[in-house]
Amino acid sequence: MRVGFDARWYNQSGVGSYIAGLLPALVRADCELVVYADPRNPVPGLERLSVQTVPVSSGKYSSLATLEFRHRGERDKLDLFHCPFYAAPLLRCPVVVTIHDLIPFLFPIYFWPKQKMVQAGYRAATKRAAHLIADSQCTATDLQRILGVTPDRISTVHLGADRDIFHPSGVENEEMLLRERYHIRKPFVLVSSARNWRTKNVASALLALEIVRKEGITFQTVMYGSTQSEKFEIGTSLNVHHVGYIDAGDLAALFRHAHAFLMPSLYEGFGLPLVEAMSCGCPVIASNRGSLPEIAGGGAQCFDPFDIKGIAKALCALLRSPEELQQKRSAALSRAADFSWDKAAQETISVYHHVNRYNQRKPTRSRR
Repeated sequence: MRVGFDARWYNQSGVGSYIAGLLPALVRADCELVVYADPRNPVPGLERLSVQTVPVSSGKYSSLATLEFRHRGERDKLDLFHCPFYAAPLLRCPVVVTIHDLIPFLFPIYFWPKQKMVQAGYRAATKRAAHLIADSQCTATDLQRILGVTPDRISTVHLGADRDIFHPSGVENEEMLLRERYHIRKPFVLVSSARNWRTKNVASALLALEIVRKEGITFQTVMYGSTQSEKFEIGTSLNVHHVGYIDAGDLAALFRHAHAFLMPSLYEGFGLPLVEAMSCGCPVIASNRGSLPEIAGGGAQCFDPFDIKGIAKALCALLRSPEELQQKRSAALSRAADFSWDKAAQETISVYHHVNRYNQRKPTRSRR
């Protein structure tokens, strides 16, 4: 079975992490892939994989993409095509589409015309796709509830963390490297920034940290990610240290040495940073909304995202008690073992085979 994979969607986002993690795992699982990539935005490390790579010139949202992919799909004799984002081309072979979340239906993240266009794109993709892959059972349920997709057309495949990067064993003198490179000292608490602070709910994290600071506990607040986030009023006592965007290796080092990672999002389709943090043995205090409790299991503490006092109390315990800290580190590592890209690849290949078998059983239309 030859599977085309649309890697044009690689970028510095959750979709990009999905592509960069899943593709090598599919190759390791001996899936016969034809990877279609934008030569101006290649997937890192793709050149080292034993896989056929085809450069594609049409834009991701261009109407010409359908024409180009139809031609290439027939030429490359594809049995199936996998698009890791909702904007999938119209092809003659079955198309599998990965849906990471339904945030555009749940939050006003765009101006009204764009929001409606994106929603229409999701509706079209879910209607045309031969099968849908959801990152979590939460997203699978949203697909049924919001878009009316029947359960038999959805498979849940959890994501994984890159174990070559996100693991509990740091390099020698890692703490010193963090001090020299980012001026970070223990104890510190890690928070992720985002362009849309309303859905990531960073305000709740910082308000909880303010309460902990008033308890007389000394710690550093470290924030990574976008520096162009929405602004809001917050006290200055935290003296937030913003390191901006950092590479995955340095992020893993931060996870390994943080006393906690706060993730009070109002919604996540999966929550990859949660698994990455747990894979490093970092205690996580997360929201109980969206997919986060499903992914956290017993490996992280989950609270109502607006339960500021509850979040603060849990964080105080981590900062005051070495025993509590070690217990939560062990729980995080135990839960993280349930997630891997190799497991995701095997489950994704099972979806491919299911779709291919169904397509072969479909009666062909007689020609008159």
